[in-house]
Amino acid sequence: MAEAGSFAEKVKQQADIVRVIGEYVRLKKTGQNFTGLCPFHQEKTPSFAVHPVRQIYHCFGCGAGGDVFKFVMEIEKCAFPEAVRAVAEKCGIPIPRPREHSPEERRENQQRSALVEMHRDAAAFFARQLEQASEGRVAAAYLEDRGLDRAAIVRFGLGFAPSSGDALVRHLKSRYSEKLLDLSGLVSRDPSGRLYDRFRRRIMFPIANDAGKIIAFGGRAMGDDQPKYLNSPETPIYSKSNVLYHLDRAKESVRQSDFGILVEGYMDAIAVARAGIVNVVASCGTSLAESQIKLLARFTRRIVVNFDPDTAGQAATERSLALLLEKEFDVRVLVLPGGADPDKFLNEQGPDAYRKLLTEALPYLDYLIARARETDRSTTAGKLASLNFLMPYLQRVPNRLLRSEWVTRIASELRLDEPV
Repeated sequence: MAEAGSFAEKVKQQADIVRVIGEYVRLKKTGQNFTGLCPFHQEKTPSFAVHPVRQIYHCFGCGAGGDVFKFVMEIEKCAFPEAVRAVAEKCGIPIPRPREHSPEERRENQQRSALVEMHRDAAAFFARQLEQASEGRVAAAYLEDRGLDRAAIVRFGLGFAPSSGDALVRHLKSRYSEKLLDLSGLVSRDPSGRLYDRFRRRIMFPIANDAGKIIAFGGRAMGDDQPKYLNSPETPIYSKSNVLYHLDRAKESVRQSDFGILVEGYMDAIAVARAGIVNVVASCGTSLAESQIKLLARFTRRIVVNFDPDTAGQAATERSLALLLEKEFDVRVLVLPGGADPDKFLNEQGPDAYRKLLTEALPYLDYLIARARETDRSTTAGKLASLNFLMPYLQRVPNRLLRSEWVTRIASELRLDEPV
């Protein structure tokens, strides 16, 4: 990670890994090395070793290991630049002043700041429409029918985009240039070049980054308008593959509980969070992107996937599982009975029933084997179909021991010899 000649390399050379790790772990000198209880898994006998000469750490129990930056990234759940800064501060290494930005970089930073401010203004505008406009009050009544009271609407910043076509444009034009409006993803242009609102007659869900800044919106159509859900396009401040809905509110709970619940949509995430289970995030799509998985890994490597049980949701679950397996996540799958999504289930069955099923969520291998059982395994063709379904997941498991356990289990289920 640290390039030769870089500030990170300088910090790595000067840092005392024993001193840094000693702030988190009680270390005892054992020969040339230091040992202690591993902070990454529960243990009673020390199996965590720090090597001051090699400037690395390693746990013989869980396999965790790396350099001083890796330790800080894992323990603090932060990115590499933040880890470098943290190690430098702990070791009293002066942090260089940020270099002067070029005029172009300054313009881009100012542009991004203005776009964030514009989205904050838009969120306030949509929230007012929900209260003041007559059609907004209809939308508020719809949300109440879905089980959301006034407190929930305010808590999650929900709003309404009116159907007039240019209400938001008129609101924003006095404060922002047309160039910024074009970049924002909040407006579009008709063939004549006239600006109009991208979101019309829709319930609006603000989408924030993990720092809590609103950078995009999702809009649910009222009535039979299509598409049912319309999201902001890619903009200078928003890339859908780098954002998880509700992570800004969930991250501390995810970190403390060391697991997160992954659902599909806005209403699912809101329903689970309102049930008092705050460590929930939504992919806002049909499957996870690799960058979203890296984002999750900053806070936990234990995930319960609770996508909708329809065909699309099932496919999304399996695609997400494959990526999570590659990144060595501990994954469980929660399939709700009766074909219900989380929002519907919680409204009908309540939080206690959901919590109970959450504790019973299947380990990913059990879920996949249950799916494989849906084929007729009494025939050679059926066994082959099951094997073809399971093998791609088996191949994505990087841990050889875990992969071996999978082989044994799958062979038993399909009544095949392990060598096969």
